[in-house]
Amino acid sequence: MRALTLAWTQDGGQVLGLAPSAAAAAVLAGETGIRTDTLAKLTWSLDHGELQEWAAAVGPATLVIIDEAGMADTLTLDIAVQFAVSRGASVRLVGDDQQLAAIGAGGVLRDIQQSHGALRLTELHRFTDPAEAAASLTLREGNPQALDFYLDHGRVHVGDIATTTEDAFSAWVSDRAAGLDAIMIAPTRQLVAQLNRRARAHRLDHCAATPEVPLADGNQASVGDVIITRRNDRRLRLTATDWVKNGDRWMITHIGKHGDLTVRHTRSHLTVRLPIDYVRESTGLGYATTIHAAQGVSADTMHGLLTGQESRQQLYTMLTRGRHVNHLYLQVVGDGDPHTVIRPEAISPRTPTETLQQIIARDEAPVSASTVLRELNDPAARLFQAVQRYSDGLHVAAEQLVGPKAVAELDRADQYIPGLTTEPAWPTLRAHLLALAAETGKHPLRHLLTAASGRDLETAGHVAAVLGWRLTALAPTDPGPLPWRPGIPPRVHADPVWGPYLARRSQFVADLADQVQDHVCQGDGPPSWATARDLPTALVREIAVWRAANGINPQDPRPTGGGGELDTAAALWKQRLDRQIAPSTDSSGNDIFGRPPALRRSHYHSRRPYQTPGQRPNGPAAPGR
Repeated sequence: MRALTLAWTQDGGQVLGLAPSAAAAAVLAGETGIRTDTLAKLTWSLDHGELQEWAAAVGPATLVIIDEAGMADTLTLDIAVQFAVSRGASVRLVGDDQQLAAIGAGGVLRDIQQSHGALRLTELHRFTDPAEAAASLTLREGNPQALDFYLDHGRVHVGDIATTTEDAFSAWVSDRAAGLDAIMIAPTRQLVAQLNRRARAHRLDHCAATPEVPLADGNQASVGDVIITRRNDRRLRLTATDWVKNGDRWMITHIGKHGDLTVRHTRSHLTVRLPIDYVRESTGLGYATTIHAAQGVSADTMHGLLTGQESRQQLYTMLTRGRHVNHLYLQVVGDGDPHTVIRPEAISPRTPTETLQQIIARDEAPVSASTVLRELNDPAARLFQAVQRYSDGLHVAAEQLVGPKAVAELDRADQYIPGLTTEPAWPTLRAHLLALAAETGKHPLRHLLTAASGRDLETAGHVAAVLGWRLTALAPTDPGPLPWRPGIPPRVHADPVWGPYLARRSQFVADLADQVQDHVCQGDGPPSWATARDLPTALVREIAVWRAANGINPQDPRPTGGGGELDTAAALWKQRLDRQIAPSTDSSGNDIFGRPPALRRSHYHSRRPYQTPGQRPNGPAAPGR
């Protein structure tokens, strides 16, 4: 932006910089040397009719640069842009829609790119290692392959929350001892406060005690501590154009007799006196910070804690703070809470790589109403929701037809198989049993006990999952709207309410699947997950439906996505697709469903509108029918 500023001013124009935060405005001023201020100051001036001198000077020769535009809410951006354009000025928005956004309505950068296009920077100069710069760009796009760099270079450390906190702190101490500007980042204020207390205690172990003052975060501070200010105050001036800002970090150099602080800025080394009221209301220790507060911060090294519940935007923000190196400390085991030991993630924990992939897939970037409308018209996005509604409708209908008494007796299945209803796969097994009961008219416990009597269950690690697989042979043979989704049982279809409703839902899913298949073949080239493979068009179409129906991240390079928790029919269909991608078949030449080659046809070539019970193909009868 310095080159743009120089070119514009040399041609006789003037440049004004605006940003969502005072800290971002200060960084822009330092990089370009132009007059900068906040968007909030401009909108406040317009609302109160007190236009500042720098705003009144905006005219046809002015270039207005709005930096960190992705952090600004849409209404504020609109006010600023309309103000500049009405005065004949030119406006340039600079920002990243994958960083953490404003609290208000956002997502306008994505709309602008979709409607008018945008220029993207492909070279980053923040990092000393070009490979890390490339990895951050891959991470920004939501591509799981970005993890390869961090895993291969030993940047990911795992353990329980106590271990990861200790490791992050120890690494931070080592970096500080080596003279590096290191920062610790955590997802919660509680973890930040804990890290700050440890950092200060470590510092006090190596120096004499001095008078202390209380800070707003509940911690104590003394001379030599690093603190962070949490509120803009233009009355606390460093220079004629600079003041105390939210997010600034300072070193305490003196404590006044009334509790006021003299502090030195960690970057500019300018000093200012903070009154006691400001200290008690708007300061905290600054050794560690939250992910949101770290946005805009740069350091030599970064050590960040993750719990596994973060979003891609939080991970991306965290991994772009350190110039030399960025380390992650990931919690992968339980927190010791006895109330969480029966949760699925505690019983069958994901690997660290799977947890990080899940974070990358968790896109929480703000979306505007325009984006939502566009996505609602995308058949791939609509198919995922349609499949969920169809499946939920089947389960609820089956439960109502079976009746509350039978459902209550099924929920006491622990009487027959101890511990069954507490297993992670129980909800899936329960839905399957109710569907069979609705199909056959028999009590769901009879189907459960039939499956349980097949072979011994004592050696089964997950009894509910094993019983679910044993029920496969008992499943309805009616073709559903997708090859791995069941059809509508006859008793449900005959219901005057559920029958027509689910028939329409089934047809809607099938229609969207056709649209997804047509859409995937209309682009300029194959999807990104198919570019490295020579896949037949028919297979690409089927994989596209699978990905859309299961909500797989479009950036996931694996054609059928990760393993996940799939029911039996879906797991079998995924295996079929994976074998065709490989490609390989068993020694007999049959596919995983036992069908010989002569009988194989694409599901979508044979699919028909919903078949009434009288039109159902013959298949193995359910027990007792």
